[in-house]
Amino acid sequence: MHIFISYQTKDKIIASKVKDIFTKVGFTPFMAHEDINVSEEWRVKILQEIGKANIFISLWSKHYNNSFWCIQESGIASFRTEMTIIPLSIDGSVPQGFASNIQSTKIDPENVYLDNLLPGIIKADFEWGIGLIFKIIAESESYYGAEINFKRLLPYIDKLSPEQGKEILEISIKNSQIYNCTLCKSKYLTPIMLKNRSLLSSKDNEFLKKKLKLY
Repeated sequence: MHIFISYQTKDKIIASKVKDIFTKVGFTPFMAHEDINVSEEWRVKILQEIGKANIFISLWSKHYNNSFWCIQESGIASFRTEMTIIPLSIDGSVPQGFASNIQSTKIDPENVYLDNLLPGIIKADFEWGIGLIFKIIAESESYYGAEINFKRLLPYIDKLSPEQGKEILEISIKNSQIYNCTLCKSKYLTPIMLKNRSLLSSKDNEFLKKKLKLY
């Protein structure tokens, strides 16, 4: 997954926070000021990176709106119909030009966390956003961590496809921190299990049925 972060220089610190969030969950977003070598032709490099990106994150602000190059970047991205575009508003500014038909999500520049970005990510690309939450849940290293991570999925449980329901059950079976977590067992996993248990192998079905006490 290639992620391109589009921002104006004055918002570089906020852009770095966004990059760090994705880096911590296993992705390496492109940021012009950090990822273009001194000797490179920056216009060419930016076009190359936008061209191969799957996700385009734009940080809209008064600075972004006043930048010819930023508007150019968002305009180029808008023509790539196969790309997921996630506009984030730092100060209430909204997308302009060719990007104006895409609704932005307001974030607090002083407190940028993954949970602040998830609504915008899922609104832009539900499958990728859910996949990101699944990845975080799978890497839970404690009962408390599993509980916190699973809570991110709760608003979207009713929207999960049968395949996604099966996937999160299989993820949970592979991590004892999830299936032994009290809240995960008693509240979070049960409705998913009841809805999608027929998709599991008989071995996985029996294992999780015992763990969740579904008899």
